[in-house]
Amino acid sequence: MRDMDMMCSLVPLSRRPEDDVPAVHRSCWTLPLDASSTCLARRFVRAALRDWCGDGDREAAEVAELLVSELVANAMRHGRGSPLLTLLLLRDDTLRCEVEDEARVPVRARGTASRDDAAQREEEGGRGLLIVDTLSRAWGVLPTRRGKAVWFELPMNA
Repeated sequence: MRDMDMMCSLVPLSRRPEDDVPAVHRSCWTLPLDASSTCLARRFVRAALRDWCGDGDREAAEVAELLVSELVANAMRHGRGSPLLTLLLLRDDTLRCEVEDEARVPVRARGTASRDDAAQREEEGGRGLLIVDTLSRAWGVLPTRRGKAVWFELPMNA
């Protein structure tokens, strides 16, 4: 049995209606409510992708680590409850990452608010979802029974 299979716990996930590609691999982790969560999430992503894909697509793995860090940091800062990180490697070599929390507050990428550009440039945060939008194939937010899940997808050369 592979290392990641031992850590894996299956949970029901909200899927987009157009998602008809089954998962080859799935892993989930409940992250602690402390500053170590982003570091743990990066470690989990690195270990899962190494287990599932070997060292073949290091660039995509590094992007996945960065984007998961952004989503976990957002969940810690703006969400409620312990974040739940779920990774799925789909049969079409797409990596789907979801970070779920208990908040039902909608999320927006910077630049979609009605405030002026100068005020937004002065703020310290708020750029994480723009990074997710720029580097991922797709991203979005799904309502869940717990609250919401923010997800992104990346192509992988598995």
